[in-house]
Amino acid sequence: MAKEEGIVLEWVVDKILWWWTYSVVLDGGMVVHAKPKWKLKQRKIKIIPWDKVQVQLNEIDPTKGYIVYRL
Repeated sequence: MAKEEGIVLEWVVDKILWWWTYSVVLDGGMVVHAKPKWKLKQRKIKIIPWDKVQVQLNEIDPTKGYIVYRL
């Protein structure tokens, strides 16, 4: 059985929260708390406010997700 990928959308980082967590905002005003995937941490890619990022939403709780790519 293949693993399904979640919904991936482009968002803008609003705030940096604690412990590698970011507050990310969609144009419509939806706020998601996202953590970077392991590859971003491993390669020490910095994410700052107002960066555009691609976020993979959690299928169970859409207010949480993972940052998969920094644009």
